[in-house]
Amino acid sequence: ISSSKSNDYAKIVIDFDNVKPSNKELEIYNQVQGILDQCPKVLGLINDYKNCRSLCSEAMSRPTPESEEKAFTALLHSVKSVQVFFNFSEDLKKCVPVLLNELSKPLEDTKQTLQDQQALVKQFANILNFVLTFDQIRMMRPNLSNDFSYYRRYLPKFSKREDITVKAEEASAMALFTARHCPMMVSLSSATDECLQQNRHVTNAMSAMANACLAMLKNKRFDSVDTNKYVAKAMTGAVVLFDHVHPSGVFYRSPVDIKGVVKFLKKADFDTASLLAIIRFSSKHFKDDSTPSGIIDMFED
Repeated sequence: ISSSKSNDYAKIVIDFDNVKPSNKELEIYNQVQGILDQCPKVLGLINDYKNCRSLCSEAMSRPTPESEEKAFTALLHSVKSVQVFFNFSEDLKKCVPVLLNELSKPLEDTKQTLQDQQALVKQFANILNFVLTFDQIRMMRPNLSNDFSYYRRYLPKFSKREDITVKAEEASAMALFTARHCPMMVSLSSATDECLQQNRHVTNAMSAMANACLAMLKNKRFDSVDTNKYVAKAMTGAVVLFDHVHPSGVFYRSPVDIKGVVKFLKKADFDTASLLAIIRFSSKHFKDDSTPSGIIDMFED
């Protein structure tokens, strides 16, 4: 039964490398593209993020006006980056429901929708690729949330400085975002969840995306290694997103061929260790009692 889930999508080919939006897709495509155009800047900032741990430690252990001001000045620079991350996540929340509503149809129509609206499918894949990439880098920046806590602690003392861009009220809203180890996926799943309240077919788009990507990868539809990596990442993102928003998750009796996904990632001829780790550690239901032991064992081998 499991393999038949992805075999149902064997005839679908999405031309991720060359697809152009049709007139029907253009408005939503451009709306999403306006957000995606910010991705290189956002990824550049999270990549280059420098923590303020040593300056903050110095200010805490030997508090002087000079040491505290030096720490706060460094924190201001860091917090400006965090503000960009947070604002981007809020923009993402606004555009995702528009895209998903267009792609989310009754199960029997979903395959045709993927085939007919390939440019929008590519935009969904672009979002999933960005979200996983950002969160992977975020996990390697453990001091980001500590820096933000220090910033909030020192903010009242330096509140009169004119170069402050994140005031106390906005800092409160951003605090939860900085504390999460996969903040973009949580933002994406939050937007998807809201969309699901209005359109019960939303999870069809995610399961179809995962199964279609798996079928294309298994059937070697793409020559380029980079395209295969891109599609594998989109597949992984769709799996994790489905698990975050579906009540019973992706591992137990879901329409996603999860065993096929894991099997492919384990045998792929390019590095997929990080994608397997994302499914295991960034999903919501992996540790549930309902997750079949056969699936858990696949990650142990």
